[in-house]
Amino acid sequence: MTIEVKAFANADDILIAWEPATWSNDWVGFQLERRDETSRQVTVIANRIPPKPGGGPVQATGISSTQSPIRRCIWTDHSVVDSNNVSYRVTAMKNAAGGGFAPDAASASDWTAPTVATGEAGGGLTCYFNRGTLMSQIVSRFVNGDVSDASLRQFLVDLEKPGFNARRYLSGDILPNILKFLRDADRRGSAIHLAIYEINDHELVDALKPFGKRGHVLLGNGGATKPWVAQELTAAGVEVRHRDLSHGHGTSPSVHNKFLVESDAAGKNATRVLTGSTNWTTTGLCTQLNNVLIVENAVLASRFLDQWGKLVAAGDAMPPGLVATNSVPKIDGDLALYFAASKDEAEFKPVLDLIAGAKHGILFLMFAPGNSPLLKALLDRVLKNDIYVRGVVSRVVPPKSPADGDVTKVGGEVVKSGAPAQDFYDDVTLPSGVSAEDHPSWEETEFNVAEMLNNHLMAIVHSKVIVVDPFSDNCAVITGSHNFSDSASHKNDENLVIVRGNTRLGQAYAVHINGVYDHYSWRAYLGSGGDPNQIYKPLDGWKPGGARYQELAFWMNAPIPPQKPSGKSAAQKKTGAAARKPAAKKTSKKTSKKKVAKKTVRKTAGKKTKTSSRKKRP
Repeated sequence: MTIEVKAFANADDILIAWEPATWSNDWVGFQLERRDETSRQVTVIANRIPPKPGGGPVQATGISSTQSPIRRCIWTDHSVVDSNNVSYRVTAMKNAAGGGFAPDAASASDWTAPTVATGEAGGGLTCYFNRGTLMSQIVSRFVNGDVSDASLRQFLVDLEKPGFNARRYLSGDILPNILKFLRDADRRGSAIHLAIYEINDHELVDALKPFGKRGHVLLGNGGATKPWVAQELTAAGVEVRHRDLSHGHGTSPSVHNKFLVESDAAGKNATRVLTGSTNWTTTGLCTQLNNVLIVENAVLASRFLDQWGKLVAAGDAMPPGLVATNSVPKIDGDLALYFAASKDEAEFKPVLDLIAGAKHGILFLMFAPGNSPLLKALLDRVLKNDIYVRGVVSRVVPPKSPADGDVTKVGGEVVKSGAPAQDFYDDVTLPSGVSAEDHPSWEETEFNVAEMLNNHLMAIVHSKVIVVDPFSDNCAVITGSHNFSDSASHKNDENLVIVRGNTRLGQAYAVHINGVYDHYSWRAYLGSGGDPNQIYKPLDGWKPGGARYQELAFWMNAPIPPQKPSGKSAAQKKTGAAARKPAAKKTSKKTSKKKVAKKTVRKTAGKKTKTSSRKKRP
C-alpha cells in the first residue's frame, strides 16, 4: 500500500484524509471511492470543480473524481446520511493522452475500516448539527438562482413550513432529533422541563403541546419569541414561566439557556438532557450554524433539572445565592457542568487549562465572544504555532451611535496556527464572501450579507464549541449555550458542559468544525485576492514541509510541524484589494444617492455576489 487513508464521522458527514508513503511528481490529484458495507456497492465520489482551469459550473450532482481528480489530501463526504456504514479507497491520478486522466493503479490504497455516520459517541452521548448556511450554493439552487432581497424574504417564510425541502435540508439532524427526544419522552409518559432563550418555530411549539401538565417551559428574554407561543402552550395545559434579567429593557442580560430535561411524570428522577447552542426558532434551526448535545446521564440531567427550579425561583433577579451555586463545578467522572452567571468566571478556569495543555490540536467555533479570555488564550496558541489550531469567530457589532439607526456590522475571523486571524464579511457595504471580481469560473451566485441583515439575520456561526486533542485519550469537548464572553459569565443565565476522554465525540465535533472552517477560509482567501486556480497547481502543499502539511498531519494523527506560510505574495494581496475597491465605491455611491439619514444595510440588499462551490453544502 502506498497511500494511508483515515476516516472520521459524525451523523452528517465523513471526513477522509490520506497521505502517500512516497510521492510521484506525475500525480495531479486523486480518485476517491466509497463502498457501502451493506450492499458492497462501490461509488466514485464526485468533485464540484471542473477538471481544468476556466471551466464553468459542473452539474448539480458533481463530476466524478475519475474525470476531475480531487486535488487535495482531505475531503469531506457530505452525501452520507445517518447510519450509513461505508469504507473508502484512494487512488492517485495522472494526466493521460487527450487531456484526460488515468489512475495510477499501483498507488491504490486499501479500503479503510468501515465507518458509520452516526451521532452516537458512546457513554450516553450523542451530538447533531444543522446546515444553516444561507450563503451557499445549495440555497441558491433552492431559490432557482434568484438571490434577490424579495426572494430571501419569501424563502424565510417558506422555511417555517414543515414540508419545505429547504427546511428539512438546512435544519440537518438537529430538528428531527429534537422532535424525536420529545416524542420518546411523551411516549414514556415523562415530564419535560425546557429553559429556552427564544422560541417561535411552530413545529417545535406543537411538539410541546401533547405534554400538557407534564410540560414545563421557562421562556427567556430573546426578542424572537412572540406572544402566541405562551398563549398556545398555556392553552394546551403546559406550565409557562418567564424570566427577564433585563427587566423589560431588551435581550441583555440574557436568559440564554437552551436545555431540555426529561424526568418521570412527577418531574423528578431526571434521566437525560438536551443542550447546545440551538434556539428553538426557525432561524436557529435553518439560518445559523448550531449544534445539539444529548446526554443520557441521570446525575447530569438532575443537575439541569435542579437549575431549572432555581431559575424559576429567582424570578427576574440574579441573587447572590444563585451566583454562588453557579460558581461551584458539578463534576461526575468525565462530565463537568458549569452554570453562569458565576463569580470570577469560574467556568473559564478549566477551559483555560485545557487550552494551555493541548498537545496536538484545537478546533473551535464562537459567536459574539467579545474580549473573551478563552479567545485570547486560543490566539496565544495560534501565535505559538506548536499545535494545529483552526476556528471561526462570528461577530455582531452594534452601531456606534443611535443616529446610525439599525446598522449593524456583521463579521468574523478565520483562525489558524501560525497566522494572523483573517477577516471575512468585515463590512456590510461590501459583498459577502466572494465578490464578482474574485469569484472562480465555476461558482454560482449566492445571497449576500447585506440581504441577510435586511432580514434581521445576524448570526453566521452560532455554535459555541471548543475541541481539544480529539485523537487523544485526554481529549475534551466544551459546548453549551455559553458565548465564552466576559459579559455572559458575569450577567447571563448560561450552561457549559465539558466532556473529557470521549474521542468519538471529539472527532464528530472536529469534523463539523473543519467543514465550517473550510467554508469561510476559502472565502477569506478569495476575498483577499487569492487565485482560485491555485487549486490546479501541483500537490506540493500537501507534502512534508508544504503549506497544507500541518493540516494533513493533524488528521493523520501524526506529529504536528509548525504551520508554513501560505506563500501568498504581497502583490496578490494588493491585487485582490484593488479588485474590491470598485464594488465598495459603487455601494457607497448608491447609499449616498438615497440621501436618507439612517445608514442602513437595505441599500445594498439588491447586490448579488458569487461565492465558492463546496460539495453538498458550503
